[in-house]
Amino acid sequence: MEKMTTRAEFIERLKEIRAVEILARKSYIEDVDLFKNTELKVRIQEIKEDEDKHILILDQLIYMLEN
Repeated sequence: MEKMTTRAEFIERLKEIRAVEILARKSYIEDVDLFKNTELKVRIQEIKEDEDKHILILDQLIYMLEN
């Protein structure tokens, strides 16, 4: 991983991480619909909710750094 030396680079890296989290969340949403096993669906939903939290944290960090 490259060293970040500016605020702009840090913000850009956070946005890249947020994009990955959004893709992961989308996959988990699709997985919940794919499986029939209720226990598995509950676990996948929990992971999806963790992704929601990660995205919210990243959004807040980006907002704070941009303002």
